[in-house]
Amino acid sequence: MRVLISVLVIFLCLNAPSAIARNFIAAGDGSSNTVNQRTTREVVRTLEHEVGLCLQLFDAYRFDCIVKSYNIAARLIKGSIDYLPAYEALNSVEQRVGAMVAANADPTATRLRRGIMSYGAIKPGTQGAVKRETLRAMEEARASLLRATGPLQKPHFKDIADAIGANYARIRAALAVPRRGAPLIPSLAECRDHIIHHGLKTAAQRI
Repeated sequence: MRVLISVLVIFLCLNAPSAIARNFIAAGDGSSNTVNQRTTREVVRTLEHEVGLCLQLFDAYRFDCIVKSYNIAARLIKGSIDYLPAYEALNSVEQRVGAMVAANADPTATRLRRGIMSYGAIKPGTQGAVKRETLRAMEEARASLLRATGPLQKPHFKDIADAIGANYARIRAALAVPRRGAPLIPSLAECRDHIIHHGLKTAAQRI
C-alpha cells in the first residue's frame, strides 16, 4: 500500500507543473476556456457600461476611453480558444481605434483622469475621421461575430455582437452633433439604457 501511495505521489508531482500550465493558459486573463453564460454576460456588461461612461467625457477624450473599454472587455476572454473569434473582434476595434487616436493625438492637451484611468485627447477637427473609423471597426467586428457557425458559440457571439451594435448606435447618436463637452454625470435615462440590453438593441436596429 505504501508503495502504491508513493507511486501516486510521484505521479502527481511530475504532472502538476503541466496541469498548472494548462490551467493558466486556459484562464488567460481570467476567462473561462469554454463559452458560458457568466463570461458572455460579463463581456456584454463591460462593453455597455464602459462605453456608456466614455460618452460622458468631453468629446476629445471619448475615443481613447473607447479603446481602453474594448481592451478591458477583450481581456475577459483572452486565452480562450472557444472565445477566440470574439476576442479577435474586440481586439480589432481596440487596435483600429487606438491607431486613429495615436495618429490624431493632441500633444498640447492634458490627460483626463477618472479614477485609476487616464485618457488622451485627439486634435480639434479630427473627431469626424476618428468617429468614422470607430464605427467602421465596430460594424465589421459585429458582422464577423454574426457569421459564427459553431452551434455552441453562435448564441454567445450574437450577444456580444448585439452589445457592439448597441455601442455603434450610441456613439453615432451621441456624436451626431459635435459638442464642446458633455455632462460628466449620466441622466437617469442614460443609466437605464446602460442596463436594458434589449432597448439598446432596438435602438441599434433603427439606425
